[in-house]
Amino acid sequence: MTRNGRPTSRLRRLVDDSHLGYTMVTAFERFLETFSPPFVVILGLLLMALIGLVDAVTGTFAVGIFYLVPIGLVTYARGRWVGTLMAATAAAAWGGVEISQHVTTWSQAVTYWNFLTRFYVYEAIVLLVAPMRDVVQWERTVAAREAEAADKLRALNELRAALGAEEQAKLDSLEAMVELRRVNSQAEIAVTTF
Repeated sequence: MTRNGRPTSRLRRLVDDSHLGYTMVTAFERFLETFSPPFVVILGLLLMALIGLVDAVTGTFAVGIFYLVPIGLVTYARGRWVGTLMAATAAAAWGGVEISQHVTTWSQAVTYWNFLTRFYVYEAIVLLVAPMRDVVQWERTVAAREAEAADKLRALNELRAALGAEEQAKLDSLEAMVELRRVNSQAEIAVTTF
């Protein structure tokens, strides 16, 4: 496509679309569908390991928010239960980085408290993303059913129109025959009266 003589990029077409949110979710789904479900989980785990490595290297720089990316990705691609496992893995990875940096130790209760707190925060994200995925799938199913019903209705309307035209042709033929008989009987009456 071109606009003002210049080709538009895919991003520009995406931004220009009136249904931006739906288009971006659809594009994201199409992207995820190109990969197998286990690959998406492995990709999420690798991304989480990379974030954990960055967390370990940067020290006090807060990268905890970045753990949400693989959690959201895997939750959207695979569902709530796999997302919950990713949330637990992310909380454990963050706790592992803290233990490796000697921020906390295994013997401190705060380590376990931090794990639970982080897990609950990540699980909240899972509980927000998973229903969105379910709603998008439900909308797609409803749209497919509506399209099927519309096709059936269209076929029924065409059949009704065809049957109506056929019946109208028969009715016109009968009316013509009645008119012909009326004219014939009037002609016979006219001939007999002469």
